[in-house]
Amino acid sequence: MKSAATVAVLAVLGGAAAGLSPLAAPAGPAPVRLAAVGAPLPQDPPPGQNLPTPEQLSNLCNQVTDPGVSYTTKTNLVENGIGPDEGHVADHDLRKAYRNGNFPETFTVTNIAPAGPNMASADVAIAGPRFAGPVIKQLAFVNTDGNWILQHDAAIALIQAATATN
Repeated sequence: MKSAATVAVLAVLGGAAAGLSPLAAPAGPAPVRLAAVGAPLPQDPPPGQNLPTPEQLSNLCNQVTDPGVSYTTKTNLVENGIGPDEGHVADHDLRKAYRNGNFPETFTVTNIAPAGPNMASADVAIAGPRFAGPVIKQLAFVNTDGNWILQHDAAIALIQAATATN
């Protein structure tokens, strides 16, 4: 009888050590992770954050890279505008990419996150008929008077990626 009681106590203690009974102390909530790769799941922005939607940013990327529209029309889409030298080069490269069959391109926006006051960052996947696979760029966006525009260096990076020959 004494050995049966000992076995029962050891079984309860062994289960508690493995976390299988109420005797084990709760460890608190574990961070949510993707089981396959151990990466954290994307989280919603904190309440009250004014972030753009994926559609807003995708439309903005389409407008900035439109080969049929002059840079002079796009200056309000880029923080601090587009200078004439950059604009002429961008227009030339976009028209050349169009003639080479790079368009139509699609922009899939994910992982939108705050990046400072009135700023956001996002991953933008660029795909098109001449891309072997999507090219992903992390770009910065600025909220100016309620309108989301591309941060200047992000606009240059976007145009370079959209006009790259693959």
